[in-house]
Amino acid sequence: FPVTIRTDALFKEPLAKKLVGRHGEEVLNELRDGRSSGWFLVARTCILDPWILEIIKNEKIDTVLNLAAGLDTRAFRLPLPPHLKWFDIDLAKLATEKEKLLENEKPHCQYKIVKMNLANRAERALFFSSVAKESQKTLILSEGFLMYLKPKQVSELASELAQYPAFQFWLAELIGPFQLKLIQLKWGKAFKKANSEMFFAPREGTLFFKSLGWNPVTFKSSFDEAIRIGRAPKGSKVLRQIFNALLS
Repeated sequence: FPVTIRTDALFKEPLAKKLVGRHGEEVLNELRDGRSSGWFLVARTCILDPWILEIIKNEKIDTVLNLAAGLDTRAFRLPLPPHLKWFDIDLAKLATEKEKLLENEKPHCQYKIVKMNLANRAERALFFSSVAKESQKTLILSEGFLMYLKPKQVSELASELAQYPAFQFWLAELIGPFQLKLIQLKWGKAFKKANSEMFFAPREGTLFFKSLGWNPVTFKSSFDEAIRIGRAPKGSKVLRQIFNALLS
């Protein structure tokens, strides 16, 4: 678990070992170049964590919806305001296991695990509506989620979220077509076997959401962030220079 044992760690995740355990290490070892490819996970965390804290503070966010939260523990490790409502939403099997593993841990805010299949439009609409009635300003998180949906599904979800006035901010992780091709070449078979294929990689980037009720404000590249924090693979700076030269 590099993020918990490195002396130069950029963030601490004390609950990682409890949640992932030996099985997580086995999965990582089975993936081709699994350990050496974790740089982008570190980079996106270093991007999202400060943004989350900044938006919550500056915009007076009272509710966070963490879509397809998986084993995310930000409600436990980030210095969040005690009054903040934080919902981790995911499939019942995963959410139940996470709930069991975290039952003796204390979150920093008003935390709740929601067991729900986000693909069920009627179920999610009912939940979103109930949250929107109780919230003045909601921040939506979708880390490691949208790429597993079809473009039509993303469009439907984006339009649905935009209809609630309280849902004012959305931090979404996106991948591009080139990145998707690399992932498919490297891990496509393994992901397909695990029923975790990726589909959504909009060529237009964040502008995909503009016609769906969302106004893109800013974007950060995990690749550039990895270079900045010293976690990028060897040769990344040269690749970035070549890419920039091709665009100029």
